[in-house]
Amino acid sequence: MNAVQNIIQQANLASLLGLHLGLSLIGAIASNPTYNIPIFFFGIWAYNYRESNSPLKTFTGILAFSILLDLIWFYLHGGNPQAESGFGFAKFFNVISFFVKPLTVYSGFVNLKERGDTMNVGNWSDAPGAFPSGGYQNVRDGDSAEFA
Repeated sequence: MNAVQNIIQQANLASLLGLHLGLSLIGAIASNPTYNIPIFFFGIWAYNYRESNSPLKTFTGILAFSILLDLIWFYLHGGNPQAESGFGFAKFFNVISFFVKPLTVYSGFVNLKERGDTMNVGNWSDAPGAFPSGGYQNVRDGDSAEFA
């Protein structure tokens, strides 16, 4: 685990995101997981957004979920079912990106910790559009003297 921590500390999240984006763009010359490029663009924006940690949390969670999606994509499309030329070349870069993703997820956790946050999801009052606690107004009783 110490070796992984040393690698992560030397390669910060921004450089890992740049690596992923470059690998995904090169891997886009043939059939590829199309969700990777938008995820990494969002990750670059979330890394640079300093007003809140919510985008970085969202990116880290989506990136962790995309590892599962990559496994499914490689299972379904790994044998080049459309007989595309250049598929092996593109798949090589997508496989490299796949193996670097866990390090990037770990780096996202480390970055959140450095910003003073954790990966907990909070409560319902933190959800977009939710009323803050105590945000509801009391309804008057129809039988009350004030209602007349």
